[in-house]
Amino acid sequence: MTTRIEPAPRVRWGDARWRYGVGLVTIVLGAALTNLISTYSLWFLLVGPCVQLLGWLILPGALWRRLLVLLPCLLAALVLVAGPDFAGAFAVLLAGWLFARHRPGLSYLALIPVIVLSFVLKGALNEYGQNWVGLVSGSAACVACAWLAWALDVWRRRRVTARRLRRAQRDAAEPVYTPGPAVPTGPAASAADSPGAAE
Repeated sequence: MTTRIEPAPRVRWGDARWRYGVGLVTIVLGAALTNLISTYSLWFLLVGPCVQLLGWLILPGALWRRLLVLLPCLLAALVLVAGPDFAGAFAVLLAGWLFARHRPGLSYLALIPVIVLSFVLKGALNEYGQNWVGLVSGSAACVACAWLAWALDVWRRRRVTARRLRRAQRDAAEPVYTPGPAVPTGPAASAADSPGAAE
């Protein structure tokens, strides 16, 4: 039994897998620190976004993609502080992750469960003290849907590969036409066919 490991992208500095692991942990840690803010710990408002910013910069991938999702994701992590009514910000964080990881369009179907969950949390949780339930549920849904998006990407790539393989096999099975020797036509053909022409 073999396991499929996603190919590491080429990077200009550092090891791609090391940067992926450190970037992921730093992004999650930064979002978590942002949500630890309270009246007595306002300094998390500075530390959390800075740590998350560092994570997006460490993450391997196209720089323009990471810079494009940077501000929306920082704001989404900050908005989550307001409570379950803003649980839809988890969809922004997941979309930013998918975009920075170069996921194809099909993978964005994984956003649907997170969006549905945000409406469920908004209707079910009514007190600020229940905010931790929304944070844990939303985080778990984001992790599960990120894996779902990866699985959709793998499924799409396998279908494309299988389609190309079938096309190559079909092209190889088709007979190749090679022209034979030229056959004379007209009066020359009649002369060649007559017994006197052979003498």
